[in-house]
Amino acid sequence: MPAQIQKTVAHGGCPHDCPDTCSMIYEVEDGKLVGVKGNSDHPMTRGGLCVKLNDYEKRHYHPDRLLYPLRRTGPKGSKQFERISWDEALDEISTKWKAIIEENGPHAIMPNSYLGNQGLVHGLNGGDAFFNRMGATVTERTFCGEGSCTAWLLTVGPTAGVDPESFIHSKYIVIWACNSISTNLHHWHTVKEAQDNGAKVIVIDSYASKTAKAADWHIAPKPGTDGALAMAMIHTLIEENLVDQDYVDNYTVGYADLADRAKDRTPEWAEQITGIPADDIRRFAREYASTPPAAIRIGVALERSYGGGQAIRAVSCLPALIGAWRHVGGGAQQFSVWEHPYKFDVISRPDLIPEGTPVVNNLQLGRVLTGETKLDTPH
Repeated sequence: MPAQIQKTVAHGGCPHDCPDTCSMIYEVEDGKLVGVKGNSDHPMTRGGLCVKLNDYEKRHYHPDRLLYPLRRTGPKGSKQFERISWDEALDEISTKWKAIIEENGPHAIMPNSYLGNQGLVHGLNGGDAFFNRMGATVTERTFCGEGSCTAWLLTVGPTAGVDPESFIHSKYIVIWACNSISTNLHHWHTVKEAQDNGAKVIVIDSYASKTAKAADWHIAPKPGTDGALAMAMIHTLIEENLVDQDYVDNYTVGYADLADRAKDRTPEWAEQITGIPADDIRRFAREYASTPPAAIRIGVALERSYGGGQAIRAVSCLPALIGAWRHVGGGAQQFSVWEHPYKFDVISRPDLIPEGTPVVNNLQLGRVLTGETKLDTPH
């Protein structure tokens, strides 16, 4: 008789780093991963997996997956490599690093990592404690999320804002620069449920995404003009006495300065910049202020343009102006990385960085390598 196949099931989470972190079930036969599926018992992800995870077992065993150290044997781009042992790889790396340090100093070495499928610990850390002890050039990792997180922290404070499940209580939901159906699909379950219960869903996006097509109202500003739209919203709220003055007076700072800044940012001014009719901007502001609880889901796409951080600060002011934070299901949500309880000072050990160590933003690495930008050395 043939041997009976041993089937087991394991539970885990998606190894990528999007906000959803899907709860997954791994199907194993005789010690081999044969399939993955979403965990239908999870209250948030509800059995759903995005297209990046549906065939995870195929990637796990893909013949091109890198599993062992390889040494290049031909010119760059020739794809000629030979497998070597881990000891050989470590010896070769350490020998080359020592030679680099002896000739050019430790600043000539720079770690470079980020998120994607590396996650918060490895992607934002990347062995920083080791490299800091070595005296290597410090890497600033800021090309996704940091702009929006910093703008949010400066404006709202150290909180993630409205929790995703509370959107079920919202009556006016604004999804601003986020394609939820494709990239934050589990939050869309909650938004759709609220929509089915009578909530109005507005999507602000420069193109007609799947989420925009499922909205009750799609507002499409020209790319990179969201800040002008938000400022015209602020102008309208103030001009038409739609501000919750009691909330503003008791729970905010800087209102007078914001009102002065927004004084000339009329819907007509914004229309010339955004392409959105002034009447639509006024209608949007009026509906937003008069339909509590109102909630905004801010996407990181807002930061992906010049002045994006300031645009996020303007959008982040809107809930406070109308007192949306008073209500369950009111306010805004940003998924700030600062909300995660990681002790980066313990993980990364910035105290080990020698005085005078240069800092390179990973966005500027190419310019530094070509000499276009000089190293930024702190004083």
